[in-house]
Amino acid sequence: MKPIVELDIDNLAYNGKSVAYLDGKVTFVNGGLPGEKVQARIVKSKRSYNQAKLIRVLTRSDERIDPVCRHYELCGGCTWQDLTHDRQLFYKRNQVIASLQHIGGLDDVVVDEIVPSPDQFFYRNKMEFSFHVCPPDISTRGFVLGLHERGRFDRIFDVVECHLESEQSNRLVNFIREKVVEYSIPVYDLVAHHGFLRFVIIREGKNSGQSMLTLVSGEGEFVGKDKLVTALKEEFPQLTTIIWVVNATITNIAKGEIREILHGPGHIEEDILGLKFRITPGSFFQTNSRQTENLYRAALDLAEIGEDDTVLDLYCGAGTIGICAASRARAVVGIDIEEEAIESARVNARINNLENCHFYAGPARKVMMLDELQGMNFNPVIIDPPRVGMHPKAMKRLLEIDPRRLIYISCNPATFARDAKELVEAGYTLHKVTPFDMFPHTMHIELVSRFEKNG
Repeated sequence: MKPIVELDIDNLAYNGKSVAYLDGKVTFVNGGLPGEKVQARIVKSKRSYNQAKLIRVLTRSDERIDPVCRHYELCGGCTWQDLTHDRQLFYKRNQVIASLQHIGGLDDVVVDEIVPSPDQFFYRNKMEFSFHVCPPDISTRGFVLGLHERGRFDRIFDVVECHLESEQSNRLVNFIREKVVEYSIPVYDLVAHHGFLRFVIIREGKNSGQSMLTLVSGEGEFVGKDKLVTALKEEFPQLTTIIWVVNATITNIAKGEIREILHGPGHIEEDILGLKFRITPGSFFQTNSRQTENLYRAALDLAEIGEDDTVLDLYCGAGTIGICAASRARAVVGIDIEEEAIESARVNARINNLENCHFYAGPARKVMMLDELQGMNFNPVIIDPPRVGMHPKAMKRLLEIDPRRLIYISCNPATFARDAKELVEAGYTLHKVTPFDMFPHTMHIELVSRFEKNG
């Protein structure tokens, strides 16, 4: 039997776990808040740390509050919803500082106060809901439609009310669940890998007011399709478009090929800083539209772009920040490995009548070697990589082009700190970092920073 211990929670780690010490060894607990005494079971013991599972809270922290969401105990989403909002911001900023110090070896960097999200609830512009078959003791209808249980890839629970996207998204999910029963539409079994309906994806333009519903299925006949689309249009006339996407693989992802546009144009648009951006079912787009505007304003202010500057936008995605920079610059060059993202970026430049934006698909390290880009004096360079940070070869090529100013946007303080250390060692000064709370009630953090070449 693995030991049960009492622990005093000291801090919160970047991965959302709480931190305690057992006989001097750091112990990560999947629950508890700083200042609490908890009872926990040690489930794994390594040389340098323990992992523990919370059994119960013995002494409650003053920072603990009652979660708003009825699904909190079951859901794997808003794991910090039981922590006061101001302390969420406090711990997120501290985790940026800790990453810079412990991973980057950077002790004297100015880290601004974290910028809170304009909305604490209903801030997301995209949500994915999964179908899964289930036994009658879980649901008499034989399936569920909702979100993953905390820590379980194979367990889905019925979402009745989620506070992340909108009241409309909640009504849509509940309505679709009812109609799947009424029209006898088969549901996918994500363990046995057979069935039909797999995901419901709802995307909303928080600023534009447009909305997209994507139904993802496996291969096969869409039983009840016409009835379902008619019912959706009647109940939700505000839906801009409805799309059917097929994922014929066993991979449990809400992506695939568009089989049919069932209603509307097959895309929506969102407004960011006065510009329009087209969003398709496969488009990447920052999930918190209103906070994205704050993040981009800060990044562009730090960039100090002049009318003769050529901006290099690495990991540009659908071109959002590069396009927002275009009116200030002579030219913008965007690079992303995803061909679909680059096609979206080119469309977005055309929608906004921008002729000084040029987008290239491929690995950054290879695209930067193209003959047509040689000799270009890129300044500033804007970097917005995925969670893994910059690819080592992309970093090498970036240092070879030797820009004077770098604006680094990151969604992972740990990999940012790693890359920041390399940039500082290469002769750059990290002037300051501003954290942004893009995802309230979760442990996730976004940040924007500015590096300047010494000399």
